[in-house]
Amino acid sequence: MDSINHLIQSIADNSLEPNINLDRPTYVQPEDRIQYRASRIIIILGMLNTKFGLSKNVIACVDFLLRNESFQSKFIVEYFSGQKNILQKVKHFNSSGQAEIDFNIVQYKSVPWDIRFNDMFLYLFVRDFIKYKTDSNNKNPRILLSQQGQPFFEKIKDLFPKEINFLDLFNTRLTEDKTINIITEVIPNSYWRQNVEINNK
Repeated sequence: MDSINHLIQSIADNSLEPNINLDRPTYVQPEDRIQYRASRIIIILGMLNTKFGLSKNVIACVDFLLRNESFQSKFIVEYFSGQKNILQKVKHFNSSGQAEIDFNIVQYKSVPWDIRFNDMFLYLFVRDFIKYKTDSNNKNPRILLSQQGQPFFEKIKDLFPKEINFLDLFNTRLTEDKTINIITEVIPNSYWRQNVEINNK
């Protein structure tokens, strides 16, 4: 108590006015950090289709799944539908628990594109972690890891165990048309409708 009184008296003697900020502190989430998001793109490129690269659209789709675990099981069932090993795939998928579906998620109409993706690609490109290639008409750009990006992927992959667990199901190769169709058609038609029904109750 004496120390508090001494502090108060010292403030008064120096004609100082205490200023207490009652505003809540602002916490920066990992998803708001370009380093974190860009590292996850490295994980995607390191795990999938490393020889031919990936389109920006399919990277956006896979990133969406990694950010929203509640849609991963649905994607697995749809992606491997009709295949004999689907039960093995589902069994191998080690979900961290029963993830709740976020009905407040932004309901996209096409590929769930984040406007920060271009910044992330530039961030990786200027550091020589990724490279681009196109077809003979200089169209259909594909993104893949550079020579410098591959060892960086090896260094950081242990930091993303849940992401690796999910991506490992696809054995380094993802069928892009099927992936984009599930993300842009199947999942919205399944979950957005549920969201509307709940909101209307």
